[in-house]
Amino acid sequence: MKLVSISLRNLRIRFVATVLTVCSILVATALYAGILVMAEQTSERFNGGYSASHAIVGPKDTSQLEIVLNTIFNVGDAPALFPLKVAIDLRNPRAFGGRGQVRYGIPQGRGDSVSRYAFPVVATIDEMWSEYELHGTTLQFAEGRGFEFSWNDLMQLAEGLATYESARRAGEGPPPDRPLLRPEWRKCVIGSRVARTLGLSLGGVITPVHGKPGEWGTHDHPEAACEVVGVLAPTNSPIDTTIYLPLGVHLLIGGHEGGVFVTPQVPGKSEAQLAEMPVTADQIGLTAIIIDPKDPVGDQILRNAFMRRPDAQIAKPREVIPKFLRDVGSAADVLTVIAWLVLLVASVSITVAIYNTMNERRREIAIMRSLGARRLQILAIITGEAALLSLFGAVLGLVTCHLAALLMRNAVEDMTGVYLDWLQFRPWELWLLLGVTAVGGLAGVLPAVKGSMTQVADNLAHNY
Repeated sequence: MKLVSISLRNLRIRFVATVLTVCSILVATALYAGILVMAEQTSERFNGGYSASHAIVGPKDTSQLEIVLNTIFNVGDAPALFPLKVAIDLRNPRAFGGRGQVRYGIPQGRGDSVSRYAFPVVATIDEMWSEYELHGTTLQFAEGRGFEFSWNDLMQLAEGLATYESARRAGEGPPPDRPLLRPEWRKCVIGSRVARTLGLSLGGVITPVHGKPGEWGTHDHPEAACEVVGVLAPTNSPIDTTIYLPLGVHLLIGGHEGGVFVTPQVPGKSEAQLAEMPVTADQIGLTAIIIDPKDPVGDQILRNAFMRRPDAQIAKPREVIPKFLRDVGSAADVLTVIAWLVLLVASVSITVAIYNTMNERRREIAIMRSLGARRLQILAIITGEAALLSLFGAVLGLVTCHLAALLMRNAVEDMTGVYLDWLQFRPWELWLLLGVTAVGGLAGVLPAVKGSMTQVADNLAHNY
């Protein structure tokens, strides 16, 4: 214990050099810890955004990564549309055989957002509350309940829209009335972060916005304003930043008429001719379908079946996301190497700082030797100084990392969607603390050896 107190006294004597060296260790440790925290939280977000059994149906001519990122993680714009017929076929127990059956096939429509945070608006059906499962459980509500808009409601609306649109295109007399947006459909469910950021609770109003803030042509849809009837419990997934409303609202919003139906390509027909062809209910356009196959290999069976279809494809998040995270991890590895290089430079500064004081401390060390201090004790005192410098820097670096996570968590979540849990202590932080201390101790070995070799008689003979 006396050796530690002597090391601390020596550090206090050289206070300015001590502070500067500690700061260099602090920056290196905080940088390294921050990189690991961001990489870990990013991985948790992406791995926690879907269940292992999920598969996504998306447009044919789109990358599977784009389908998964947009549908599960709300990244980017909806790539394209595909017809409702795909969902009808998936929900038909005889369409793909016994092993190709699904527990649920929940259709989605995207394109709008809310507020300057661009929280995505996802139009769907009420099976999102009764059937959809995230990690084995249905979505839980912190307040309220889900809206009511069933698959049957969607099919009835699709029939009405198809009847109206076909009659309008035929131009033979006035068409029947276009289906109206029912008041009971103007309800929505919001994620926990949407509620927290926008200060919304039950009874609040969400107004969809076509386009993104700052873009040309962005405009509100007050005719589709929906009352908040449910607030989802936190899931630490992209669901927390999502606004859900009935597909009926999405299909009947003004300005969406041009994208309601998907017109199949017909050889020999121009785009103008295709726009005049009659439509059917199963041509309603969707952006994605979330499915949960009953059979463990059902998603592969469906994928093989969809390879022969021209309208859609199957993407499996549990295959796409790990590959994506490996690519992201490569960038994180580069930053980790940079952090270790900074730590190496800091350890060199420890060596230089202590080594340069050896000439000044020769008389002090000679006096300790004359009072009975052994070479090994001198070696331990100087090495202890280096280790203590690293320990203080590492502790302050970890504290800085957690404080930065506290102060920047809202900004980071807004920009990246990654939530930083600043109170979470991770086991690797202890190992980082011990590792940095050990690296600092090793950096002090060279000056310690020089100090322990100080000659007593020569250095007591002069008055420095």
